[in-house]
Amino acid sequence: MRLKPAIEISMPSTPQAIKKLDKFLDYALGRHPDEFGLLPDLRGFVKIKTLLQALHEDSEWRHIREGHLRSLMLMQQPAAIEIQEDLIRARNREHLPVAAIATELPRVLFTTVRRRAYPVILIKGIRPGGAPTILLATDTALAQRLGQRTDNAPVLITVKTALAHSAGTVFQKYGEQLYLADFIPAQTFSGPPLPKEKPADAPSKATAAADQPKMPGSYFPDPAIFEKPATPPHQRRKREMEWKKDRRRARKGPLMEIDGRAGDSADSHLLPLHTRKIEKFPFKWKNV
Repeated sequence: MRLKPAIEISMPSTPQAIKKLDKFLDYALGRHPDEFGLLPDLRGFVKIKTLLQALHEDSEWRHIREGHLRSLMLMQQPAAIEIQEDLIRARNREHLPVAAIATELPRVLFTTVRRRAYPVILIKGIRPGGAPTILLATDTALAQRLGQRTDNAPVLITVKTALAHSAGTVFQKYGEQLYLADFIPAQTFSGPPLPKEKPADAPSKATAAADQPKMPGSYFPDPAIFEKPATPPHQRRKREMEWKKDRRRARKGPLMEIDGRAGDSADSHLLPLHTRKIEKFPFKWKNV
């Protein structure tokens, strides 16, 4: 029993569609990579992931996956691309543009930065970070596309080229739409204002509401707060014994102090009348 692959890759079904994809990759990787915001290394390679990000920005190529690229090398002989591990390049690289120091600069160039890094670059300037160089575009649309490959909501930066050049920035031109730089000082570009920060000492509404005492009726009271604390067992037994003694005394009635008689016990004058032992008279009644 053969197992079906987890992901099925559908290549273009006609020879014309396969040839069209092959020709497009030759253009994007071997002739004008700057139009797609791609910067090949010295050997002409770009990351497959970066290429796919550029392709998916166009609705016509949004369905292309890495499997399509690898299958193209088998179906189109010779293919216009070469793949080594996670890198891809054009087979024919004779028409690739070469980066050179720009002799003429447009008045402004555009780049993007991560939103989280924006407050920092306003003070310290823009550096490549993990990239080999800073990519600057001649139009805002391409700059936004470049930024969205690393951040969902990048911050658009406008670089004043004359001011940056006078501050020591060296610009290189790559193709027709890309410029490269290693560092851009903080005073040579502009961006949107930072959002206003709330005062640190101002309590939030949630905190203020939590600090206010609750009014009666605004919550259900806990019955446990009305319960008396539990009495230790030894004190409870002692109280029960005292209560029983008091009850017996009350039932017997008040004590009466009566002079004792001969033959009475020493404490008989303290006993209640109904419990006092009454001695018989020593004489008898006689009939008259």
